[in-house]
Amino acid sequence: MDQQTNQQPKTKEQLRLEILEKRAKLTPLDVDVRSTVIAMLALNTDEFKNAKTIFTYASYNNEASTNYFIWKARLLGKKICAPKVKGAEMFPARILGQRSLRPNIFGIPEPGFLSFKVAPEKVDLIIVPGSVFDMTGHRIGSGKGYYDRYLAANKHNAKTMGFAFDFQVIDKIPAEPHDIKVDKIITEKRIIDCI
Repeated sequence: MDQQTNQQPKTKEQLRLEILEKRAKLTPLDVDVRSTVIAMLALNTDEFKNAKTIFTYASYNNEASTNYFIWKARLLGKKICAPKVKGAEMFPARILGQRSLRPNIFGIPEPGFLSFKVAPEKVDLIIVPGSVFDMTGHRIGSGKGYYDRYLAANKHNAKTMGFAFDFQVIDKIPAEPHDIKVDKIITEKRIIDCI
């Protein structure tokens, strides 16, 4: 029996740590350049063009940056919401740009006190962060479960899109029944249709 057969598949936690370690090594310039390409690819999709209201994460900690995407989407007349966390709940809140974001208790930028909650059924496109994605649209998040809970209860007819650097996409993630897949993944090198 060869060694490969004896090897256990990596757990979600091992995959998360391994990929986040790679992501942490990216320079700010790397993140910026790759993220701008991701944003430009996303702006050309039908999902983006057909959306009136977009719910997108506000990037931090070397994630694929949404800064250019948010700026450009607003210029193109889209309504932009970002996640606001209250206890175990996350909901979309309208923002008027990067300046309306403040770090929350986790250090993640989120809409400030004067932001308005947006009804989930009004959202046409959800941009989802992730530590790791696979080719079928499964994702490993930060481990807190906010997006899985939100998407399970509030996806409605919205399209979902994951933004990630290409090395964050692997062939297969060990999926669980409660995991919600994304419809598309956009990296700096390709657009992956997951359906």
